[in-house]
Amino acid sequence: MKRILYGFVLFFAAVGSILFGGLVFPCVMAIACYWGGNEFINMARAKGFKPSPRIIKGMILAFFAVAALPVIPGSTVSSTYPLEHYPLLLTVGICLSFFRLLFRHEAPPATIADIATTILGFIYVGFLPSHLVLLRNLTAPGAAQIANPLQQPGLAYVWVCLFIVWATDVFAYYGGKTFGKHLLYPQISPKKTIEGAVAGVLASIFWATVVVYGADHFLFANSEPFRGKIWHAPLMGLFVSIAAQLGDLCESLLKRDAGIKDSSDAIPGHGGFLDRGDSLLFGSPVSYYWIWIVVLGHF
Repeated sequence: MKRILYGFVLFFAAVGSILFGGLVFPCVMAIACYWGGNEFINMARAKGFKPSPRIIKGMILAFFAVAALPVIPGSTVSSTYPLEHYPLLLTVGICLSFFRLLFRHEAPPATIADIATTILGFIYVGFLPSHLVLLRNLTAPGAAQIANPLQQPGLAYVWVCLFIVWATDVFAYYGGKTFGKHLLYPQISPKKTIEGAVAGVLASIFWATVVVYGADHFLFANSEPFRGKIWHAPLMGLFVSIAAQLGDLCESLLKRDAGIKDSSDAIPGHGGFLDRGDSLLFGSPVSYYWIWIVVLGHF
């Protein structure tokens, strides 16, 4: 019952913030990733590494603050402004990671692993998931801004990303339980099967096609966020599903190396924030760049 209750709370909080958009969504994402940053820090410490918590958590918040700039009331920056300035933010974060640990008052001040895990921390839990906010705010260059959050094209882009990731998780789980015979990667995740992975990919291809078609012809017919390019939906489902499953395996790798079962117990019955969002960490940037390059035609 506790698992079901918290599952519903998480679901409605996530869906509500996505629908509302604006500053609400990046704030909700920033809070979740801030906690995810704590979980990553604890995993690194379990291995004997000592990353800088201030740099990791500060940079996570910085990525979401920059991602939210286009939706700040009165802002005149475009939806692509954050992405254009991410290289600068990454450069600042990397330099700070070296300089902060260089002058840390410990003996020795820092190790290669301390610096590496600091940089990995804010990239893994800040830079990557912040693309979901970029996706929610994305509009075609030159297109008129839409005030109604329920008609903004970014909402359709986030939905297709989430449906692909959810379909991957759900159908990979049940497909594996029903048909699974061949283990996918037993050294990292002893329960995942090749049959489950294939079921997740096939379901993602189907749901990506359904969402894209429904968005262009029914829910967002006035703006056609996917520009009628139904042919790309199965390919997007394929690539994002693969990225989502690799994200799941990557988090399993980190947990296995740290010797822990869950990233934390922050969400009763569900584990930690990284456990719930591991697939999105890679699924959201792949979705963003797919929409930006393939759908909107920019490179």
